[in-house]
Amino acid sequence: MFDLVIVGAGGFGREVYHWARSAFDSGTHRLKGFLSNRPDDLAGRDFGASLLGDPDSYGIGPNDRFLLAVGDPTLKRSLAERLRGRGALFATLVHSTAVVAPTARLGEGVVLCPFATVSDAVELGDFVMLNFYASVGHDGRVGRYATLSPYATVNGFASVGDDVFLGSHATVTSRRKIGDGARVGANVAVHSDVPPRTLVYAPKAKLASIFGD
Repeated sequence: MFDLVIVGAGGFGREVYHWARSAFDSGTHRLKGFLSNRPDDLAGRDFGASLLGDPDSYGIGPNDRFLLAVGDPTLKRSLAERLRGRGALFATLVHSTAVVAPTARLGEGVVLCPFATVSDAVELGDFVMLNFYASVGHDGRVGRYATLSPYATVNGFASVGDDVFLGSHATVTSRRKIGDGARVGANVAVHSDVPPRTLVYAPKAKLASIFGD
């Protein structure tokens, strides 16, 4: 029996708790609880699992398997490296509604949320997260610690580097390359290569009264 420990007890951590309950066989995995450095994260919330402590002081058990429930790639990398340095092992979560081609390759600690799609010959690096309806098209590459927000799309033959964040409905068009550490805002369509550590965003929408003067 493996004990699943969710790293992060905020909104995404609570979502991962529910996805893990449906993704893992209760006969082989049980949800042990959450790790967070904010002791009030679960205050007033009724969960079947409790807060076990913070990631740096928690005593790692031999049957523990960790799930990173953190969207920010920089924080996700830091947590993974600190836990790995103390001997932690990580689980990969694939929700039952996610579609994963048999030719796809998933790294350690990947989290695929409901209705995510990973197509033919795709490679996902360690600790990649695809949120609701996010997708990676055929021959796409997504580097370690990257996060694809809901409905984000990486099209065929496109390449996303390490530590990249794609906002909701962001689209990387076919054969484009996103450099390491770049951030792409919500609703942005990327039609050219993006250098490392670059922020790409769309202008804020203008507001106009629908009631006239």
